[in-house]
Amino acid sequence: MAMTAPTDIVGRHATNGRPILQSSEHALAEARALLPLLAQQDSQFEADRRLPDAVVDRIRATGLFGIVMPRDLGGSELGFADLVRVTAEIGAVSGSAAWIYGVLAGHSWLINLFPADAQQEVMQDPTTLLATVFRLNGEVVEEGDGYRLRGGLGRFCSGIDYASWVIIGNAVKKSDGSMEPRFFVIPRSDLEVLDDWHTMGMRATGSRSIKIDDAFIPAHRSCSLADMLAGSTPGARLHESAVYRLPFSSVAPFSIVGAPLGMVQGMIKRFADDLGSKLAEADPLEVAEQSATLGRIAEVSAEVDAALALVIADAETIDRARDPREITPLISARISRDWAWAVQRARHSANRVFEASGGTAIYDGERMQQMFRDINASSQHFAFTWDRAMPAYGRAMAGLKPGSFALPSRK
Repeated sequence: MAMTAPTDIVGRHATNGRPILQSSEHALAEARALLPLLAQQDSQFEADRRLPDAVVDRIRATGLFGIVMPRDLGGSELGFADLVRVTAEIGAVSGSAAWIYGVLAGHSWLINLFPADAQQEVMQDPTTLLATVFRLNGEVVEEGDGYRLRGGLGRFCSGIDYASWVIIGNAVKKSDGSMEPRFFVIPRSDLEVLDDWHTMGMRATGSRSIKIDDAFIPAHRSCSLADMLAGSTPGARLHESAVYRLPFSSVAPFSIVGAPLGMVQGMIKRFADDLGSKLAEADPLEVAEQSATLGRIAEVSAEVDAALALVIADAETIDRARDPREITPLISARISRDWAWAVQRARHSANRVFEASGGTAIYDGERMQQMFRDINASSQHFAFTWDRAMPAYGRAMAGLKPGSFALPSRK
């Protein structure tokens, strides 16, 4: 990506605060240096139902959270393909750490869709992290030079323990009774975090619900969903790169898709290493008796490698775009198809590995059981819904009118 923003936005932060990553190789090297720490502590992360602040601060110190943030805001502006690669690397040793990383890194792109005043206010410190709740209930009405939100409640606020701001989606009830879907940026001080994250998997993400009883939101901290889908947001006019003028629905899930794909790669490697250790001193006949299992390793690893390569190729298409019109409706539908296909194929591969892992894998505390739960939990995300993405691509291929975009239900 390449961007030139007005220097009065927050260009003064370009040389201080967050470390700058110079290349894909630099980003991957920083990520790989973190892996021993994350692998060693991942079981404790799950027991605690969160990542320690010190671990998030360690990631923050690498500059990896700024991987898709514009340089003028203090980021590295490498691109979404690198975000996917780094998230997958982390996911191979810690699914929850990968999810938290991807979510918080990706939101440094989302804030740049908002007006300049919001970017300036939120990103005064370029190490600031943002969480999201794309569907928050409650009522929003116009009030003065802004909006009043009351009775807000929303689930799945990944990264809330480390975020200073939260981006939320809701609909404004206009004076004429009509509803206008919008997104808002709210300081963490305006909300309450509910400790309700008790789940089958992804426990260490701490993706708890948030509650907002009453908050005033200035107009400059809001952006219409229609503009976000059309690529015509106030922030889009500030940045040269086409990625800021693309519909957010065609970009945002790149933040998280690397996590489940990396998890499955890590699960396959662990299974292969364990089997190799068992067979290291075995006689040829015993090794031969494991041919079906060894073949299973080859098949599932090929499927997951192909899934990750497909997603990275899509991300590179986004990164290379110089005009939003290059991302046609068919390409957009294909990208959504590939997110769902890649993650669900990876989930199927993980389940095949679990099938072959033996009875020991069902015990609490067993690494295989945790990985199995994390992969299946992360694959439930709305962006990876097979039954939504596949018909949508079929419609696009057949030249039929696409369905309207809708935010997912809280349930």
